[in-house]
Amino acid sequence: MLQMKCLRWLPFLLLLLVFNQLPAQTNLLLNGNFEDINTCTEYQAECGVEGWFYLKEVKAQMLSHEGDSGLLGNNSYGIYSNWGGYTGFVPMIGTIIPCRMQAGKQYTFRGWIKASLHPKLLLKPGIALGPRFYVPNRKFITDLRVDSMENLTATKVPEFYQFEYHFTAKGNEKYLTFGTLIHTDTSGAKKAFFGSTVVMVELDHFELVPDDPTEILCDRYLLNKELIYRYDSRHKEMDYALFGRGDLEINFPGADTLYFTRKKIIPPPPKTDTLKLSDVLFDFNKAVLKPDALKMLDKYFADHNSAGTIDSIYVEGHTDSVGSDTRNMTLSRERSESVKQWLEKKQISPVINIHPFGRSRPVATNNTPQGRALNRRVELVIFRKSIK
Repeated sequence: MLQMKCLRWLPFLLLLLVFNQLPAQTNLLLNGNFEDINTCTEYQAECGVEGWFYLKEVKAQMLSHEGDSGLLGNNSYGIYSNWGGYTGFVPMIGTIIPCRMQAGKQYTFRGWIKASLHPKLLLKPGIALGPRFYVPNRKFITDLRVDSMENLTATKVPEFYQFEYHFTAKGNEKYLTFGTLIHTDTSGAKKAFFGSTVVMVELDHFELVPDDPTEILCDRYLLNKELIYRYDSRHKEMDYALFGRGDLEINFPGADTLYFTRKKIIPPPPKTDTLKLSDVLFDFNKAVLKPDALKMLDKYFADHNSAGTIDSIYVEGHTDSVGSDTRNMTLSRERSESVKQWLEKKQISPVINIHPFGRSRPVATNNTPQGRALNRRVELVIFRKSIK
């Protein structure tokens, strides 16, 4: 019985189900969890993750977490580099953003990081966004601004911290370059650290999301993703392109309008009408529609079904409390069937569902003749087609 009662609200439930399945925010980054593995052309073997690139000084390695708690997925990304005293921005990895962001709109970049380094060193995550990959001391990065992320919060995974960065887009951002800024800790009586040391950083759960939840992926997202994932060159060839011009040989054809994020169109909820047939439109204690009922139905659907706007109809049968439950249920079913047969004969709607409620859903008191008369009724719930 519960299953049948839900039919009335089925269009609303389906709409709600679709929205609940949509992600709360749209992640503009490819492979932010580092689960998709790349096979490089040099060795025809797995040598990195899809969609992320780096310079030759960086040693990148997939770290497996299969069988762990699941909070890190199957993989995270391990980055190894030598620190020799440089306190500026050190790029570790970068990615091409498959959809351009809207100029003037706000976005958030967040992720998880774990760092292993000398106890006298301090590390802060950093980011550069712009039309090119950030490479230190190159002329093409003069317009790129580097920002550091000061505040880190602990996660449920030991030694991992979440960073978060908020910014306003210019609209020309093609590359997101992630790196670090490292300096010696000279607080208190500590002495500055001199020399060279290995820094290991582990990354996971990278996201670049619009602050506006109605902003979604561009029309070219899947095609651009395929082009970016198709880039299988690593090591020398990748380093030459990034170091030489800060841009890989990945070209996106088509109009610029296809590359920008767009607004999610939320369809309006289906419109419904309710037509009530009172007890006086049926023969007493029978399911036969009287001529007045037929005239009412003819007129209503002549006026309210232009161009076939009806999507479906739900016919409910109701009675008062007089008589047995069995008889009331039978009568409400028979009256609902009579209306359904008339609708089918007139080809009013492709989908017609009925449900007899008997005495279970009164709209007035059953203690007076007037109230019982209101409870004896057939209701047609008419769902209209959504108009784009």
